[in-house]
Amino acid sequence: MAGTREESQSRREGDLDGASPAAAAETDEAEVEAAAAARVVYFSDAVVAIAITLLALALPLPVLKNAGNSTDSQLLHALGHNWPGYLAFLISFYAVGSHWVAHRRIFRHVARVNQRIGWLTMVWLLMVVLMPFAARLLAGSGGFAVRFAFYVLVQVAASACLVLMNREVVRADLLRPGAPEAARHPDNVVSLTIIVMWTLSIPVAFFSAWAFAFWAAVPQVVRVVRFRLAHESLAATAADALGQAREVIARAASVRGRPRPGGGRR
Repeated sequence: MAGTREESQSRREGDLDGASPAAAAETDEAEVEAAAAARVVYFSDAVVAIAITLLALALPLPVLKNAGNSTDSQLLHALGHNWPGYLAFLISFYAVGSHWVAHRRIFRHVARVNQRIGWLTMVWLLMVVLMPFAARLLAGSGGFAVRFAFYVLVQVAASACLVLMNREVVRADLLRPGAPEAARHPDNVVSLTIIVMWTLSIPVAFFSAWAFAFWAAVPQVVRVVRFRLAHESLAATAADALGQAREVIARAASVRGRPRPGGGRR
């Protein structure tokens, strides 16, 4: 393994020695930029891992009056009493995991980062770190609308940062040269749907606890949006094909109507 690493290092040094100074400087700059982008990913992964750990540490333990002599039914009753905390943990774990997957997808083909990406990443990580606190607050009692609104705003801000990062990566051409077309045309349907649906749930929370229904409706809305987009794309493709067919027919008709060189028509 060490010999292979030394050979590849010497080969790279040999290539750089044979290259022009400008090409060598460009190669070094690309490596520095790639290393900086990798550090952003590693740091983000570490913060997400800490946030998930804090979520688990915040899980409430059952409170028993006589813990030493408690029965199984009493323990189950005490556990059931803490169900809001456990539900908030599951929702938050899924939310943090979804944010991490989206962040990984954005940076999968990134070759360098700029200052805007750096600030967006820091704001996104701030929201991720706040999620354990927001989850404990959501599982509390009293002032449901305020607790609910704070939790939703944290999630919406995190999703908005991901959308902005996705667009900035494409706008500033931060992708590596061989990046696939999917990376150059990112799919933000899920993030935008979460932003819209979760934002709409805030005013509902001031009147009813059924505001959670907006969260449950996100997968169904995503399917509907994707179906509509696919249908519109198919309709546009069919319209283009029909237009091209009409153009071919019109050209063929015009060719047939032209007079022949020796007289008459075709």
